[in-house]
Amino acid sequence: MARKTLEVESYKEAQVSILFCEDAYIKRLNRKYRGVDAPTDVLAFSMHEGRFPKVHPEILGDVVISLETASRQAKRYKHSLDKEIALLVVHGILHLLDYDHLKKKDKEKMRKREKQILAVIGDL
Repeated sequence: MARKTLEVESYKEAQVSILFCEDAYIKRLNRKYRGVDAPTDVLAFSMHEGRFPKVHPEILGDVVISLETASRQAKRYKHSLDKEIALLVVHGILHLLDYDHLKKKDKEKMRKREKQILAVIGDL
């Protein structure tokens, strides 16, 4: 999933770490880095921000996914956990590539790209 996402986005040489965790862990990260005291489904931490964003341009950053939240969302949306995880991996990597969804226009662009990438990945 990660490799396909990076290929579609034309990244031939890139590194991303993906951490799967429980709600309690992602809640701590969410509180510390976003000021939100609640679990979330996915967080992305870009290595291209901060004091030295270009030291290792091939290292994009970290994606953290709560499997507990992903499981609940899969049930809510009536699809498999694999499909939900695929969506969250794609979503997290797109955040590392500077996609965002704060504004309506940006959200539409990001959702469209997620769908395009998931179509390349195929049925899960």
